[in-house]
Amino acid sequence: MAAAPYQYDLATCVDDIDIKSWHQVCDSSGNPYLDLRFLRAVEISFAREASFWYLIARDESGRSVACTCFSRYLVDGVLMAPAVIQRGITGIRRFWPSFLKYKILLCGIPVSTCNHQLAIADHADRQRLLATLDTVAVKLARASGCPLISFKEFPPEIAVQMDALKDEGFLWARSVMAYSLKGEYGSFDGYYDTRSKSRRSKIRKTFRKLECAGLTCEERQGRDGVDQLFTDDVHRLYLNVLDRAHVKFEKIPVEFFRELARQLPDESCFTIFRKDNRIVGFCCGLRSHRQHHMLFCGLDYSLNSDAELYFNILYRGLSHGIIPGVKAVHIGAAADEFKQHIGCEGKPLSIYVKAVGTVRHFLLKQVFGLLFDTKPAPVPQLVQHTTEDYEPQEVRRAA
Repeated sequence: MAAAPYQYDLATCVDDIDIKSWHQVCDSSGNPYLDLRFLRAVEISFAREASFWYLIARDESGRSVACTCFSRYLVDGVLMAPAVIQRGITGIRRFWPSFLKYKILLCGIPVSTCNHQLAIADHADRQRLLATLDTVAVKLARASGCPLISFKEFPPEIAVQMDALKDEGFLWARSVMAYSLKGEYGSFDGYYDTRSKSRRSKIRKTFRKLECAGLTCEERQGRDGVDQLFTDDVHRLYLNVLDRAHVKFEKIPVEFFRELARQLPDESCFTIFRKDNRIVGFCCGLRSHRQHHMLFCGLDYSLNSDAELYFNILYRGLSHGIIPGVKAVHIGAAADEFKQHIGCEGKPLSIYVKAVGTVRHFLLKQVFGLLFDTKPAPVPQLVQHTTEDYEPQEVRRAA
């Protein structure tokens, strides 16, 4: 006989969360994307296009056993599908623009963090908890008109535990490969000294190109007036990168960057590039306990060839993250070969998807392999290239 679902509280606003209970579970998780200040930044900036619910699950004694965030978001399913499917749907979209655009109920937030938003206490019964989360997700999906539910994005060591979602009818798919640079280097110079002679030469060449092109670089934290600095023109630099991406799960509003600076003035990090005092590139990051997370970047592609601006953004973003005490810099997805060459390790992320309703879920199962990647993650293969061989325009985010 299945155990009864956990009791739970639901809040529709960060400010209504039971803060003490939330911290009891989330503080020990070390997940910066469960920081209430970060969630508030997302909630405020996505207010027009998403709805949010914050859940705290409790056992019979009232102890918190888990915390998570649910969100409703409009997704373009074609853009998450393999390239061959994207090309095949182009003709249909000419006559049916909304084809395969749907509202989805996420266990997580509509921001690609290469991480999840679920904290589970050690004493929790995971099978019982996931059954509870499934029950809540279905209720929220029905109430908000979402035909699909997705739990995202879990690294292999967490995905093993999340596989119990399959017992609730969820289908597994592979998401992106997330990259991290691990090691306590202390500084970018410390990292540089560990690189091969050829890699050090390429880094020096990249830095010289920036200097010769007349660009300057500065580091700021959110408290250093970034909310005022991040104008619509600066946001368009991010849109430049988004426009060239193969996969566009979300479009980050300009207000997100401003709110990130306001809500996390000490933890948010911005690497700014200027030419003639005009901002022409940036990298946005978030610092947490002994870790640094590179989030999004933007650039003026007209300067990319002469200044190698994209690679300078990555290297300088790394420099901002590699400080004493930091043991890992999470650089996110895409640009696989480049990130492997600079010393990053990749982990495949997993998502779990379920359609709401028996008939709809049956239909989803018939086409799931076409819309989602269900193959095991490939073993990364290093291929010898120069920096000129890479295609930074295919990368949506620096992380």
